[in-house]
Order: sequence, then structure tokens, then C-alpha cells
Amino acid sequence: MNTPDSEHKHSDPEARDVRAGPGDAGASDRPVHREETPRDRREGRKATNLLLWLVGIGFVIVFVLNMVALL
Repeated sequence: MNTPDSEHKHSDPEARDVRAGPGDAGASDRPVHREETPRDRREGRKATNLLLWLVGIGFVIVFVLNMVALL
């Protein structure tokens, strides 16, 4: 079996290579919580509002087209 690249590069078990490779999309030894700024909250709220508006408009369009189809 192949040994991970990190074992070849470093003999110290604490100094590991934690690059993301195929299939582990950004994996790391321990996840770190990123602090949320007021800007992050504003952008999240804006995205949520946009999604809700688009879903609402979609329902209205479906309802109107349904009414037109019944005529």
C-alpha cells in the first residue's frame, strides 16, 4: 500500500502536510471556527432575502400560469 506524502516529507509526526487532495475538499487536522463579522451577517441576510423573493416570485408565476391554463 502507498504511504501518504506527509510521511515522506517529515519525520516529525506533528509537522504534517495537511493540503487538500482529491476527495477531501479542504480537510484539516482540526476545524477552526471563523469569526463572523457584521459584513458576513449582512451578506447572509441579503442572500436569504434574495432566495425568499425568488421563491415567492416563482410561486406567483406558477399560480398565474395555472390560472391562465384553466381559462
